[in-house]
Amino acid sequence: MNDILLPHQQMISIVLPCYNPAEGWFKALAANIEELNRKLPEYIIQYIVSNDGSTILLYQEVAGLEAIPNLIFLDNPVNEGKGSAIRKGTCKADGEIIIYTDIDFPFGTDSVVEVLRMFISNPDCWFVYGNRNDDYFKKLPIKRQLISKALHWINLLFLSRHITDTQAGIKGLRRELLPDVQGTKTNTFVFEIELIRNLIRKKINIGKIEVNANPSIVFSDFGYKTIIREMVNLARIIILNGIWNDIS
Repeated sequence: MNDILLPHQQMISIVLPCYNPAEGWFKALAANIEELNRKLPEYIIQYIVSNDGSTILLYQEVAGLEAIPNLIFLDNPVNEGKGSAIRKGTCKADGEIIIYTDIDFPFGTDSVVEVLRMFISNPDCWFVYGNRNDDYFKKLPIKRQLISKALHWINLLFLSRHITDTQAGIKGLRRELLPDVQGTKTNTFVFEIELIRNLIRKKINIGKIEVNANPSIVFSDFGYKTIIREMVNLARIIILNGIWNDIS
């Protein structure tokens, strides 16, 4: 891809929530950072690793993070959930454009460049989400396929018929939307349903990019405790945000 530059913008922030990453994560992260810096040489790219209570990080890995230029390591000792890690990470973001994605860059660095392109090509776009294709879902463990299908219908029912994928691991926003991110109450991964619902209510212009998984990505599975917890959080979002009243 050609190098790009957002008008009047020199810094972007990349927030990377982290919880017990797979073996070899540090080398992969360093390689992705080097690759993204090479693709966007006109930018100062700020990286924020928001550790969410990981128990397997080695001292030398954390020390290695601190040696990477323009990288902030937030060591949150308690595992609270992805939503909490992203909120804490975005609190430290200095860029006018803020992108958050998983620490293993599941859709590669090109997806980050595509989010930037979306903001450049459409100045009225304020929030961008990744939309996973059918090939991605076929690679998921069967339990996650069923959960994703259920969330697809929930999004259609409670959000918008135009937004069916809220859980892809990449989103971007303009800095002006930081109060909306910080205003979410959900700590776990379904916090994005709460966030996007609030943006829809405010009539924020939302864009999307199509994404597919890196061939090297290893998909984790969900335990039943995690599924129950997310169901409780989703019910809380629906009740406390008055979504049910909107559709009844």
